[in-house]
Amino acid sequence: MKLNERIDSEFFGSACRYRLARLPINTQNILKSSFIKFLTKIISYIDSYFDQNNVFYRTISYFGQENVEALTWNQVVECVEMIHIKDLDEDRLFDEFTNLKSTLRTLLDQPIPLFDQVKAFITKQNNLVTTDAGDEEKENEDEDDDTHLTESKIVRSDQLWMLLLSLTPSPNFKKLLCFLFSLPCSNAYVESVFSQMKHLVNDKRNCMTTELVSAELKIRLNATLQCADMYKYILSNQDILKAIRSDEKYTFKKKNVQ
Repeated sequence: MKLNERIDSEFFGSACRYRLARLPINTQNILKSSFIKFLTKIISYIDSYFDQNNVFYRTISYFGQENVEALTWNQVVECVEMIHIKDLDEDRLFDEFTNLKSTLRTLLDQPIPLFDQVKAFITKQNNLVTTDAGDEEKENEDEDDDTHLTESKIVRSDQLWMLLLSLTPSPNFKKLLCFLFSLPCSNAYVESVFSQMKHLVNDKRNCMTTELVSAELKIRLNATLQCADMYKYILSNQDILKAIRSDEKYTFKKKNVQ
């Protein structure tokens, strides 16, 4: 939309406009034409990826915060038929859907704004997690996020669904939401995985099995403990220490040469 507006308005930035004004008219027209072609190519490239998934993006957008109140059962069914989640009980899913909608209406009828209700719930959840000095940096980041949310007064859809599911247990609907919110919005997370793998697999660590690499990646990417806390946890867990000392993680066995 913004790129199309730039083309229609022939606006390519204020600095560019000042520089174009100093050039002959013919040169200006040639450069503007090249800029328009460049932006048109970008739009075509974006559309080539977006158009083929347009229906999918539209379907999962139903579960965004601004659409939660207006979410219909037909939209839920459309999403279910598209992603094919295994062992999803559609009959119970409908009952859970109606119960969640009823819970949402109850929250909206409260004298306390929905934003404040969600914020109080998330704050309570964060306080349930035991923290220490090692978590200070993470706490500061959370405070920054809370400050930003307070200023914008926007209810995050994932946090709203967390509140609804905590008030109305809905295993089937939770399974659907977990799948939807696990979809990455970009390839940044995947790129971070490859970055971690550079440190895992190298010339000095070339005997690890695929399963071992996978396990270490999962710890690196999902563990919330700081390095010092992880070290203490491992030393206090005898089962982990026993597994570390064993050679089961290797595909080969060391043999004595006669």
